Amino acid sequence: MTIIEQLAFQEKLNALITGEKARIKHTGQVVELKRVSEHGISVVSFRTGGEYFISNKYLEPVYITH
Repeated sequence: MTIIEQLAFQEKLNALITGEKARIKHTGQVVELKRVSEHGISVVSFRTGGEYFISNKYLEPVYITH
């Protein structure tokens, strides 16, 4: 696998997807992604209610394995 392919694969793993779960890096809290923008801002929904804007750099995707 070339370096370009490795970077593309890693970028795909770190992608935020609308409707999926993400973790806030600083707090570890899991939120649902309502909308993801390519401009660096996402709308997230907390379990307790409410939707908020948050920067994509503070979010990391959550992978659930069964």
